[in-house]
Amino acid sequence: MAEDRSFPETFNLADYYVFSNIAAGRGDKTAILFEGQAITYAQVADKVSAVARRLIAAGLLPEQRVLLCMQDRPEFVYAWFGAIKAGAVVTQVNPLLPPADYGYYLGYVKPQFAFVDEASIEAFEAARAGSRFLPRTNMIIAGEAFDAWLADPIEGPADPWPTRADDPAVWLFTSGSTGQSKGAVHCHFHFPFNTEAYAQDFIGIREGDVTLSGARLYFGYATGTNLMFPFSVGATTILFREAPSAEKLFALIARHRPTVLTAVPTLINKMLDAGGETPPDISSLRFAWSAGEALPRDLHARWDAAFGVPIIDGIGSAESFHIYISNRPGDIRPGSLGRLVPGYEAHLLDDDGAPVPPGGVGTLHVRGDSAALYYHADYRKSVEHLRGGWIVSGDKFRQDEQGYWYFEGRGDDLIKSGGIYVSPVEVEACLTEHPAVRECCVLGKADANGLEKPVALVVPAGDHDPAALEVELIAFARARLARYKVPHAIAFRAAALPRNDRDKIDRKRLRGEI
Repeated sequence: MAEDRSFPETFNLADYYVFSNIAAGRGDKTAILFEGQAITYAQVADKVSAVARRLIAAGLLPEQRVLLCMQDRPEFVYAWFGAIKAGAVVTQVNPLLPPADYGYYLGYVKPQFAFVDEASIEAFEAARAGSRFLPRTNMIIAGEAFDAWLADPIEGPADPWPTRADDPAVWLFTSGSTGQSKGAVHCHFHFPFNTEAYAQDFIGIREGDVTLSGARLYFGYATGTNLMFPFSVGATTILFREAPSAEKLFALIARHRPTVLTAVPTLINKMLDAGGETPPDISSLRFAWSAGEALPRDLHARWDAAFGVPIIDGIGSAESFHIYISNRPGDIRPGSLGRLVPGYEAHLLDDDGAPVPPGGVGTLHVRGDSAALYYHADYRKSVEHLRGGWIVSGDKFRQDEQGYWYFEGRGDDLIKSGGIYVSPVEVEACLTEHPAVRECCVLGKADANGLEKPVALVVPAGDHDPAALEVELIAFARARLARYKVPHAIAFRAAALPRNDRDKIDRKRLRGEI
């Protein structure tokens, strides 16, 4: 590993990301662009301080949980950093969920306070009414009610609770791909560690950058790329509440000329589809981030041909806060996840715990000083996946002789065909190169003899005869893949593949369709 990064014992990550900009003389610099407003760092700092003092005055106790259920708007920034500055432990969830999901989060988090968006209030209130954990008076609504709450007079002491670098600060929820989401508990210093090791030193985020994100702020990936990373260097972030359509992103790029875009492969594909024969000018971007799911090589090539903006693909997790293996400007290998970020260690082990040689597939073990402490209220999962600083997710990877890493799939998604592991990601990447395939998902299914074989679910591009297209796609795969990797059957669906709220394919739902 690279030499250790140290942070003072008395430490609060809101000071690191917000108030350090005031100390550096950037108070008048634009921190946020939102709906025609240019909000300075001084204005952000004032609002963050006001939120912290109001929470303390309202009875917030140290390390109590504060839940955010908000769209991408300035109030998210004020509430998130303000609660952390006050000494709370903060977590954030999707603001577009049904009441049942909010009921789960309220019961799991048991927040003392919650900040809720107007768009979420009906569903959230339905869940809150059936919960004993959140008094209605401790629920703050974004918009005019938020401003009125901040304007209430404060009586008595309202100084934030002191925090230390090792104190818990944030829960980041897992994607829930193998069950209900769990909160990975992180300390204050975890976020600056990854910010410096990855965003600043490895990628080169800088003060002159203007960032824009299709991924929403409740997703830790975007909380990093479109809030913490730009704030750490005094850059500017663009926020918007609407759904992140390709058209919306193109309009914001034309208006604000950002330099960094945060995307996911699904959104990259939508931007290509919406670009038309004459793609919009996005040349202000010096790179675009991609994460959340595998970026197919063909999709990367289409983007390069249409826009010429480098895509930085990488892998991270809620357990590590952010990315630890990544491509970087000037060192991009399409189809790979790039190289290990200095400051992190990683190795691959086989099913028996033995090291895997270069080119082999194994379970990734990664370690760095942003590793979560544990999963809240899940001892067994903590023991299995968080091992004294090592994160063992169960995901399968390989590393080539040059040190580039490749994602092969989640451990429970890999298909053992003919006694050999098959990566669904590899088969999906092959099939999506065919012009008749809009998107696909490859899963394992037992054949008549009880042996697991790969089967593909395909969303066609245009109208095709299913029987003829199945024969054509299997032949296409057979010409490009080893025999045991070729799908034994292909099923078609008219609707788009279902996705979870991190925009990853929901493989659990699709297993019932094969």
